[in-house]
Amino acid sequence: MKTHYEILGVEPSSDADSIKKAFRREIARYHPDKVIHLGAEFQEMAATRAAELTVAYKTLTDAALRAEYDASIATGVAPPYIPQTPRPDAPRDDAPPRHETPVPEYKTPPPTGSGARFAAERADRDVILKRAITGRVHGIVENLYGKVEMPPVRGFDLALVPIAKRRFLGSMPPRVLVKLLDSVDGAAITEAYSAASRARLHSGKSPVIVMLFARQLAPQQEISKANAANARQRKAPDGPEEIAVVAVDTADWSCRLPLNSSKEVQKLADALCEK
Repeated sequence: MKTHYEILGVEPSSDADSIKKAFRREIARYHPDKVIHLGAEFQEMAATRAAELTVAYKTLTDAALRAEYDASIATGVAPPYIPQTPRPDAPRDDAPPRHETPVPEYKTPPPTGSGARFAAERADRDVILKRAITGRVHGIVENLYGKVEMPPVRGFDLALVPIAKRRFLGSMPPRVLVKLLDSVDGAAITEAYSAASRARLHSGKSPVIVMLFARQLAPQQEISKANAANARQRKAPDGPEEIAVVAVDTADWSCRLPLNSSKEVQKLADALCEK
């Protein structure tokens, strides 16, 4: 197993500035924007590497953790320490974008060993994937409709509300809700529709588009059945004209839309999804 110094490509005697420069140089090679167009296998490899770099950086830029880590190396054991909640003066180069729900830090050091290492790497991969997806959706929505507001909406990872008025866009811009899941099935489609209905995020008859991202999608028939059941529900008099739940496969960025989706849903899907 490589040490944190070897992962970052620095010497054990390197100072904090050298470690920071090495981290920035290495992490740039695995930025989500550079691998998002590649297959799932390459994305996983990049995410794993980025997770290792982040753990190494956090450990070696915290004086107490670094001292403990160096002592463990001297005894022949270099456990994969995960930093605790950073001090106010700790570097924050890996801080999440402002539109992203902050990821909780560990309050106590997790147990060491292969199980802890796997859990840490999986958590960091999920954070990186979340940043890539929410960043991509945010950029596309702004390209289509201009600047957006991002109010917190219960049950979703991201909400995007275009600021531009209808008279500037020609039609009522949609409200976009984003949620990342391990898998999307009929139950997830139904739950997302209900949560969007309760959100009261619309303005007038502006449509609400829910984007569910997952590594695994249920068969098309199951998703279509759930969307058809949602379409048969009675709309509230003051509710949105349309609530469309779109399932997106993060492995190939293919989309599964409800039947008879509006032009706005098609427009967003055309910009986001691979053909």
